[in-house]
Formats: sequence, structure tokens, C-alpha cells
Amino acid sequence: MVTLKELHKFAVEEAVKVDPRDDETIDKLLDRRKEKYEDMDEGPEKKRFDKDRLDNPYDDTKVLYGGDREISKVAVGVDVETQDLVLIDRLNERGSGISGAISHHPEGRGLANLHEVMKMQVDTLEQVGVSISQAEAIVRGRVDEVRRGVHSGNHPRSVRTAELLDLPYACFHTVADNHVNNYLESYVEEKDPERISDLLEVLLEIPEYEWALEYDLGPTIFNGDKKNRVGKVAYDMTGGTELSKKRLEKMAQSGVNTIIAMHMSKDQVKEAGKQNINVVAAGHISSDSIGLNLLLDKMVSEFDIDVVELSGFKRVSRL
Repeated sequence: MVTLKELHKFAVEEAVKVDPRDDETIDKLLDRRKEKYEDMDEGPEKKRFDKDRLDNPYDDTKVLYGGDREISKVAVGVDVETQDLVLIDRLNERGSGISGAISHHPEGRGLANLHEVMKMQVDTLEQVGVSISQAEAIVRGRVDEVRRGVHSGNHPRSVRTAELLDLPYACFHTVADNHVNNYLESYVEEKDPERISDLLEVLLEIPEYEWALEYDLGPTIFNGDKKNRVGKVAYDMTGGTELSKKRLEKMAQSGVNTIIAMHMSKDQVKEAGKQNINVVAAGHISSDSIGLNLLLDKMVSEFDIDVVELSGFKRVSRL
């Protein structure tokens, strides 16, 4: 048996292993947080401080309720919200025996702090050749925008639902996204597709992307042409949510020819066209499923838990 808190700790440790940043960068981030916490005056802010942040660099990955409870069968979904928690409770009334729920997309405190994980994109931009000063400027403005955007959300809603239903509940966001980002980078580099048409073919060899065709949501060209060469690739699969379109000019200047993303907004696609960058949208839900599956395979191997798929998640085992 394993507790939800132990699953969370394991997920964080595994995510660090495939994080695009190096260990030293992550250690420095956590050290700065510990120093800030120690320097805080006694009062409401320190009393309510989320101490998980002292050891967990992923602010969108949280145990939301019932961390000390044992988990033998977990329901996993891309978006596990109030209605999904009620569904799980209904399934348990029918004897499903689900002992906990994991949402990929952040809820509660995890969503309120989504902007914090976006700061890792300074490092991913630098890795494709954008100068650190330019990367920091691009990320800083978008972080502030997202911080203000999530501030008005009803973040206690789903957490309170889990409390009322007495159902252990967590969200595992960037810990899964790190896995799909790392996997795709290694996979595409090994396949080495020459043209965008070749890239689409190799992506469809991945089961989750093939499954997405059932819903007409397979990998799609958002900008460019099948005949275009792939060239230098940037992977946009982790780091909370997408940055502003300003990044695209700097990425083009650094030699990026193709971006493989989960998704991309209309304004960004338009800017990618101006910068002559190929954009392949691999698929949001299917990419999320890949990351979750890679992480869950490790959890199943380590703790022998059962997984119930729901809310858009497609379980594919690679064990």
C-alpha cells in the first residue's frame, strides 16, 4: 500500500529526473524558497505558507486532500473537477473501490500558483538559443498576466467537493508534462524526420496520438507545409502554459525551424507564420495522456496500484 502523499513525493522525484533544467538550477530554486520562508515574519502568511513548496519545485502539483490515506486504485483524468469527483463517488456506490483521484490539470492551490512553474521556460528558451536576458523578459510579462488571470478563480470548489465526499485528491501537472517533453525530444531525435510529413508519420506511431484520430484530434500542422524541412526543433510541452507570441521572433532568430507543441493560440500561430516557423500541434489531451502514462508506469511498477481512466485520459501501458 502507498499513501497519496507518497505517490506525490515519488512523482516529484521522477519529474526532477526528466526536468529540462539541471539539478543545480532546481536546488537553487528550492534554497531560495527556504531562505525566504525562514526570513518571513511570524504572522498569517507564514502560518498559511505551503511547506510543500520547500521540497517541491512544481507549484502546480499538489496533494489537495487526504494525503495520508492509502491508495490502491486511483482514478486519473486530464481534468478531474467537481463533476468528476461526484462521478467517482457514484462509481464507488456501484462497487468500483476507487480510493483516490488524480487530476492532471491543476486544481485548488495548484491552479492558483500555475504561474510559478512558468519560470522554468526561461531555461527552455535559453536551451534553444534565446539569450537569458531576452528569455527572462519574455517569461516575466506572461507570468504576471497568468498570475492576475487565475487570481479570480473559485479554487476551493473542487477541493471542498473532495472533502465533502471524503475522497483523497491531488493534481499532477508539470510532473507529467516533464515526462512527455523528455520522451518526445528523445523519440523525435532518434527518428530524425526530414520533412514535416515525416514528422506527422512518426508522431502517429505513438499510441496516444493514434488514439486521438478517433476524435479527429491527431497531430496537425498549424503553420507550414508538409513538404517543409523539419530542421531545428523546439518542444513546447512543459512549463505550465504557453508564453506570449514575443518568444517566436527570438526563437526564429536562434535558428528554430519547427515547434512541436501540445496546442497553440491563434495569435501565436499568426506570429509563427510571420517568422516562418513550422508549428505541429501534436494534440493537447493526447500529449497529456502520454506524460501521465509514462509517470503512471513508474508508479504501477513501484507500488502496484490500479488505474481507472476518465475525463479524457487514455491509459496506455508501456510496461
